[in-house]
Amino acid sequence: MKLDNRKLYELLKEKGVTNLYHANTVATSITFIEEGGLLSREYVESKELYQTPQTSDEIDKLFDVFDDIFLDTIDLHKHFCRQNHYGPVLFQFSLELLLDDEFEIWVTKDNPIYWSKNSNLSDNYFQNVNELSDEWDNHEIQRKMFTVKKPSKPILFNYLESITLDNPKVLINNGVSLRKESRKAFEKATRSKSKIRDILVWRDCGHCFCADNYLNQVPTPELIQKFLPVYHAEFEE
Repeated sequence: MKLDNRKLYELLKEKGVTNLYHANTVATSITFIEEGGLLSREYVESKELYQTPQTSDEIDKLFDVFDDIFLDTIDLHKHFCRQNHYGPVLFQFSLELLLDDEFEIWVTKDNPIYWSKNSNLSDNYFQNVNELSDEWDNHEIQRKMFTVKKPSKPILFNYLESITLDNPKVLINNGVSLRKESRKAFEKATRSKSKIRDILVWRDCGHCFCADNYLNQVPTPELIQKFLPVYHAEFEE
């Protein structure tokens, strides 16, 4: 359900939200950089561009959100002191994007993977900014997902402030450094895009569980999928 952009902007300012964020894999993020903006998964698929497969794709199609772009109100990696499960690349956007009437913004009450097939729109989305304000503390921060409905082109890079890439501190088979390979991929993708290159940030975690999780909890095929720009089956051997 479409919310009033300006009322939504004022509510987020009141709640201390300063930015909106989108996390993804290295490979999908490079597609965004090459195309000049965030893209819905439906758009990438229809244009036969590359994106990392997601287990939620069929659910997203079922609930008609495959053509939406999802944003968070917080850096979940920093907030939870662990890696973002959607990917090691974090796009940070200015909150001012909400003042752009080009974008139709809806806000979920929960992640679509938990929606019921028999649910109504009002079960899944906040109906208006007043309801969102009243229910703000009753829904976990990561489940209040801001969605830009059905963009027909690359969007939001006019509001892009930074792109942050995790350092997994992991060597995979044959001594391949995920840090070096992912950074090399971003440097190559931004070679002719100086404005993007200037806002690349390498995340350097201190008191965080991300490196330990990447090393001990994330299997090698998943690390390859998240950190390498294209799939390399030989790295799994």
